[in-house]
Amino acid sequence: MKPAHYGVHVEARRGDGTGHTLLRLGPYTQTWLADRDADRLNTELEGRAATVIPGFTVTAHGAPCDFNDHERYVDPYETDVVALLAAAVEDGERGTRTG
Repeated sequence: MKPAHYGVHVEARRGDGTGHTLLRLGPYTQTWLADRDADRLNTELEGRAATVIPGFTVTAHGAPCDFNDHERYVDPYETDVVALLAAAVEDGERGTRTG
């Protein structure tokens, strides 16, 4: 059996459900590792998820890792996922101002 691979997606969504993915982390070989990082990111966002990017709610959740889109994933190992989140939010904020 092939090993399962999981990811974490950080998404910015408007109230009408439209939005975009700010950050994709993965692959993780076990769901508990992906869930741990998603929880860590959501803890970092807690209380300010709706104000990180004005007009958007930003949340992290576990998701299957899509290997067809592997170049969009950031390797989460030996990386500070909170620092990755800060950089992704900054990029996302710039994108909402220009686009």
